[in-house]
Amino acid sequence: MSRNFEIIQLQINEATLKALPNRQRNQLLACMHAHNELAVMNRLLMFSCNAVGVGELHDHAQGVQMWCIMQVLTGKLFEVWKMLDERFLKSNPTDPAIAALSGDHKENLEWLQGYFDTKDTALRIIRDKSAFHYDKQLNLDEAVADVTEDERRVYLAEHPANGLYYLGSSIVFRTVFAIVADKAGGTSAMSQIERMQKGVDVALTDVQEVNVRLHAVLYGLERISISPGHIRM
Repeated sequence: MSRNFEIIQLQINEATLKALPNRQRNQLLACMHAHNELAVMNRLLMFSCNAVGVGELHDHAQGVQMWCIMQVLTGKLFEVWKMLDERFLKSNPTDPAIAALSGDHKENLEWLQGYFDTKDTALRIIRDKSAFHYDKQLNLDEAVADVTEDERRVYLAEHPANGLYYLGSSIVFRTVFAIVADKAGGTSAMSQIERMQKGVDVALTDVQEVNVRLHAVLYGLERISISPGHIRM
């Protein structure tokens, strides 16, 4: 079996969990819960990238599903970072768990600090424009001016879960990803469709990078909170 799918079951000592100070226990459980949420969202994103059928409707539905899950995952990545910032990084003096991180985990934490403190990153644009709310300042004019026949489709169904208003999502996401591409640079000679595709590629790359580093930091903090001597296989 591939090591990526190897499951190692650990049992945390009950007495150790109960004996942890409230702050340390709350930090540990918050990290574990956030870790689970990210794992669920990442699984959904991976599943959404799998082809589910053949034809225009399937293609449109798959694209909207992938975009929607990616934007919700993006919002959750920011919320997890906010949790780490409030529960660990704002501590003065430095939180013992942060001080005890290994070199690799500290490097990932520093990278994440730089990324989340930077304005106009791909994920910040997605978070601010469409992740958990709808930016009324979003300028859709350029996408509407270049809308294709395929994009002007609406698929109705008796059950609301099966309906697909492709026009709305296509225009919004085309606009957002074009902004992402423009911030990355090198788009002056590109069409709006080409800018959208570049924006998707940039966003997916950032999602992967932030995910890997954030998972590493969460694992490091969880490992520190309960020493190996208090865990049995």
